[in-house]
Amino acid sequence: MATLLGYPLAGRKKHSTRFNALVLLMAAAAMIAASVIELIPAALAIDSGWADSALWLFVGFGVFVLIKLVSSLLQKHAAGLVGSTTVVTIALTLHNIPEGTAAVAAASTDLTTGIHTGIAIALQNIPEGLSIAALAFAAGSSRRWTFGLVAVSAIAEVLGAAGVWVNREVLSPEINSHMLLAVAAIMLAISFIELIPDGIRLLQLNGKTPKTPIIPTNK
Repeated sequence: MATLLGYPLAGRKKHSTRFNALVLLMAAAAMIAASVIELIPAALAIDSGWADSALWLFVGFGVFVLIKLVSSLLQKHAAGLVGSTTVVTIALTLHNIPEGTAAVAAASTDLTTGIHTGIAIALQNIPEGLSIAALAFAAGSSRRWTFGLVAVSAIAEVLGAAGVWVNREVLSPEINSHMLLAVAAIMLAISFIELIPDGIRLLQLNGKTPKTPIIPTNK
């Protein structure tokens, strides 16, 4: 629902640079807080040791790097805004699948942790949906097609959550802890490598036109 909320927001009047920056930074803060305060401590409480925990944090970071690599390879073959829209949609859809597992896995460990994790993910899903919709509108896509692209990204998160929910009976506490650590690493990587740098860059613009477009275009 939060991802889909980005669609009507993109269709409204253009938001200020400062507003967009604050949205990104707020989303990053929520994800960092959920990872550090909720997910990682909950996982460490039931995990088998620091070495095992560090391994699954590394696995999560590896998933993030793989998604970025796939996005970069697709970007090389993207043509104009239509290609950029496709790349962004695919990238966000891919990373929404493991995100979808986070709230269910966290709630399986502790309901409060699950609620906090769900709220944090929802906050950062709004600018994700907005990014896809803004690019699609800029590329000249129809409202129906634009909504479809945003919906694909949202459905991916639902599928990730449903996959964990259906198999929850076979999930051991150890597997749950591994999932929490991997998703926490993905969320931290997104926050520190993408959301925070982009938010700071937007704040530094101070209403000026950036030399490099915020929305990726084909030069």
